[in-house]
Amino acid sequence: MNEYTCDLRAAVQDSEPATVYIRKHRFSVGAPLHFDQEYPYITALEHALGALAADIAGGLQAAARRHRVPVDHIEAVLTGRLNNPLTYLGVVGEEGHPGLERVAVTVYVSSPAAQEEVQRLWIETLQRSPLVSTFRKAVHLELSYQIVL
Repeated sequence: MNEYTCDLRAAVQDSEPATVYIRKHRFSVGAPLHFDQEYPYITALEHALGALAADIAGGLQAAARRHRVPVDHIEAVLTGRLNNPLTYLGVVGEEGHPGLERVAVTVYVSSPAAQEEVQRLWIETLQRSPLVSTFRKAVHLELSYQIVL
């Protein structure tokens, strides 16, 4: 299987949010970016960053299962920094772009396994991750993990 495509569609009717349809599922996506903490929808940027964090955490869990390494809990904490969010708003005189400048992900792993085993899982996870591979080409990506007890 050398070729894989991901086909979906997104539709917007009268107002937000957009509805994305993929396979037999659908989900809502709000504005590309929003600054109001009370905004009722998950933005497109938040979906993308959430997908990256979930890809890494889920990939690490899958690697642990494949190698029969016991893992009690995995949590990914992500921070994304935009180059200049004011350009998204169209503020006159602002320079730069509204895209991501830097993304930092720290994954906390609770496991009785030896640090070397967790390190091997971490390396495998990053090598197999479609989103890590994609984001690395587009943004400064800082990835780290910590073992917690």
